[in-house]
Amino acid sequence: MTITIGSGATRRDLSDQDAIKLTSGRDFWSSESVAGIPAIRMSDGPHGLRYQAQAADHLGINEAVPATAFPTASASASSWDPALLVKMGQAIAEEARSMNVDVVLGPGVNIKRNPLGGRNFEFFSEDPLLTGVLATAWISGLQSKGVGASLKHFAGNSQETDRLRSDSLIDATALHELYLEAFRLAVTQGQPETVMIAYNLLNGTYMSDHEYLLNTVLRGQWGFKGAVVTDWGALNDKVASLNAGTDLEMPSSGHLFDKPALAALKTGALDRARLTRAVANIAAIADRKRPAFTGDRTALLQSHVALAQQIEENSAVLMKNDGTLPLQPGRKLAVIGALADETRIQGAGSSHITTPQSTSILSGLKAAGHAYTYAPGYALDGQADEKLVKAATAAAKKAEDVIVVLGLPATAEAEGTDRTTMALPADQAALLHAVAAVNPNVVVLLVAGSVVTTDWAKDAKAVLNLFLGGEAVGTAAERLLFGAVSPSGKLAETYPLRYEDVPSSVLYGKTPLSVPYAESLYVGYRYYDKARQPVAYPFGFGLSYTTFAMSNARLNADHLGKTDQPLTVTVDVKNTGTMRGAEVVQAYVSEDDQDQLVPKQALAAFQKVWLDPGEQQRVTLTLPQRTFCRWDEGRQQFTLAGGAWHVCVGNNSRNMITQLPLTVDAPAFRVEAPAWYRQPVGLPNVADFTALSGLTPAPVRAPQPGDFTRLSVPRDLAKYSRVARLVATVVIANMQKNDGTPKDSPEGQFLATIVWDTPLVRLAQQSGGSLKLWMVDLLVALANHGKKAPRR
Repeated sequence: MTITIGSGATRRDLSDQDAIKLTSGRDFWSSESVAGIPAIRMSDGPHGLRYQAQAADHLGINEAVPATAFPTASASASSWDPALLVKMGQAIAEEARSMNVDVVLGPGVNIKRNPLGGRNFEFFSEDPLLTGVLATAWISGLQSKGVGASLKHFAGNSQETDRLRSDSLIDATALHELYLEAFRLAVTQGQPETVMIAYNLLNGTYMSDHEYLLNTVLRGQWGFKGAVVTDWGALNDKVASLNAGTDLEMPSSGHLFDKPALAALKTGALDRARLTRAVANIAAIADRKRPAFTGDRTALLQSHVALAQQIEENSAVLMKNDGTLPLQPGRKLAVIGALADETRIQGAGSSHITTPQSTSILSGLKAAGHAYTYAPGYALDGQADEKLVKAATAAAKKAEDVIVVLGLPATAEAEGTDRTTMALPADQAALLHAVAAVNPNVVVLLVAGSVVTTDWAKDAKAVLNLFLGGEAVGTAAERLLFGAVSPSGKLAETYPLRYEDVPSSVLYGKTPLSVPYAESLYVGYRYYDKARQPVAYPFGFGLSYTTFAMSNARLNADHLGKTDQPLTVTVDVKNTGTMRGAEVVQAYVSEDDQDQLVPKQALAAFQKVWLDPGEQQRVTLTLPQRTFCRWDEGRQQFTLAGGAWHVCVGNNSRNMITQLPLTVDAPAFRVEAPAWYRQPVGLPNVADFTALSGLTPAPVRAPQPGDFTRLSVPRDLAKYSRVARLVATVVIANMQKNDGTPKDSPEGQFLATIVWDTPLVRLAQQSGGSLKLWMVDLLVALANHGKKAPRR
C-alpha cells in the first residue's frame, strides 16, 4: 500500500516502507530523503549556531564550525527587550543559512522551577509571559530569514538528573497556567516550524507518546501547524509516538524500529491517517524554499560581534550600587579573579559554541586603554590557595578601585547534570572578604548563568551581574563599568536569600525518577510574594546610573466583560537623572480573593523604554482578556474569572507605584485546594500535593534482577551483570578516545555520566545501528538472572 501526500505538482506517493523510513533520521543531524522529499538539516543554536560538519554529538563535546556566541538565555531574558531577541534570531538564521542549515534547535522555554537546574542558563525565566514574549521574538526573527525554529523542550523538563527517564508530576493548574503557557504563547504567536518533545515522562506518560499534550493541547487547542520532533534519543515507542502526534525521530537510530512499525501498520495498531500526518508535516518543512547564502561567512560573523555586545550591554543587571559605579578613568585599578582573564561566556553541553573570538574582561579593559594590576586571586578548580589570596590583597592595597570577578566554574553549569549548591565556590567568597578588608572600594562582576546566593555582596559597594555574556562580554563590561552606557537589565528570576527558601528545595533531586511538583504554580515570585518571603533581589529588579519616576497610571476601564475590548493601562515615565537610560514598566494583575490556588500577582505586560535626561514618555500596555482567565480542568479551557481584581504598575514585583481596581464581569471561578496552596507558608509536602492533584509519587526502590527492561540504565544493570559493566566501560573509553577527552577531565567525566545514566534503548537509538536491539535484550536478560522482566 501507499501513503499519498500533497496534490498536483506536489503530490507524492510513498510506499509504506518509505513512509515509515521518513519518520526516522538519516544521520545525527539530518532527516531522510525519500520519494523526492529532500532531507532537512538541523543544528543546535539557542544562543548561537553549533554546526558540526563531521564528528557529530549532541553534548557539545566535539568541535563545531565557528559561529557568533551571543549571551545565553538567562542573560538575554534580563534585557526585557523583544526587539533585541528578534535581531538575535535573524543573526543566527543568517549564520545557519551560511552552512545550509534548515532548522535551528531553539529556543528553550522551560520554566526555571529550581535554581539548581544544570541547564538554567539556556532558559529564559521563572515567568511564562516574559519567557513566551521573548521566545516569540526569537522565533520571529529566525523564521523571517527562512530558517525554522524548534521550540523546546515540550514539556515539564525541569531537571538534568535522570532527565531521560524522570516522571514530572504536575497538577493541572500549574501545568496549564505555568509550565505550558510559554509554549502556548510561542506557538500561537510565533508558529515555529517544529516543536521538540522532551525526554521525560509527564504524569506517567513519555512525552513522545503523550497524545493529550501533542494532539489535544498542542495541535487542537493551540492550532500548531508544524512537525513534532523528538529530542535526540527521546523516542519511547515508535508506534505509540506516531499515534500520539510525534512526527520525526531524531537522530538516526539505524531505523531500529522500522520493521515493528511496518508490522503495526499492517495490523492497524499504527493508524494510517496518523502516519500520513507525520509524513506530510515532515515533507512540508523539507519542501520549504529557503534563501541561499551568497556572502562571505567570515565577514558575516564579524558583523554580528556588535550585536552580541549590544545584547549584553542591555542585559547586564546592576544589583547593587552605592555610587561607586560608574568608575572614573585614570584612578589606580586592580582587577582580581581568575574569571577576569578566563571569562566564561557560555555553559556546557549541546548549546556550546565555537567562536572565532572572545573578549575577556581583562582584554576589554586593555582594549579601552585602562591601566590595571591583575591578580587571579583563586584557582578555577576551586582549590584554596593562600598565595593567590595574599597576592590579591597586596594588589588591592595599592589600588584606588578594585574589580573582583566572581562566578561559577564551568563544571557547575552543564547539560546532563544539576548543581549541588546555590553558593559560589567558598574560596571566591573568602577572597572577596579578604580584599574588602584592605580596600573597601570593591566592585563585583558576577559571571554565572544561574542564580546564586549573594550573602557575599555585603563586602562590595557595587555588584554588576554579567551572567554568561557571550563573546563580547569583555567589551560590554568595560562600557558598563565606566559609564559609556547605563545598565538597563532587570532580573528575569528571583534571587532568594537562601536555597532553603526555594519552595521546591526540600524535594528537588531527592526522588529524580518520580518528581512531585509539590509547590504547584508557586514558583519564583509567585511563591515569594504570596508567602511574604524576604528575598535578596526580587523578580524584575535592576538599578541604573540614572533615576526614573512613574506617574499618572490609569486604566481605560474599571470593568472588563466577555465582549469588551482589551484592557489598557497607561503610565508616564520620566528620566529624572542626568544620564540616558532605560526603565522597564511592568504591569501585574492580582485577584482580590487570595484564599485559593492563585499567585498574589502575575506579570501581565511590560515595556522597556529608553529616555534622555529630563525626557518623559507615556507608555501604554495592553492586557488581553486572557490575562484574567484561569484554567478550568473540567471544561478543558481557560475561563474568565469574575470578581474583583487589581492591576499593579511598577518596576519589579516588590515595587509598585499604584494599584488600580478592576471588576471582571463574569461568573466567579475559584481554584479550590488544600490549605497550604491557599496561603503558602513554609514548604509544601507530598501529602498535600497528592490531595491537590491526585498524583502519587512512586516509592524509591533500587531495581533488582527481574526489574530490568530496555529502559534500565547501565549503572543499575552493572550491579548485577559483569557483562553490562564491561560493555559500558568499553563504550565510555571509546567515546573518550574518539573525542580526545582525558577520562579524568570534566568532559571525560561528563561522557561517562551520560553513558551510565542513559537507558539502554536510548543508547541503541543514538548508536547509529551499532548497538542492536537483540544486544540490548541480551544485556537485560543477563542482569535479570533469568527472572521475567516486567512488561513496559
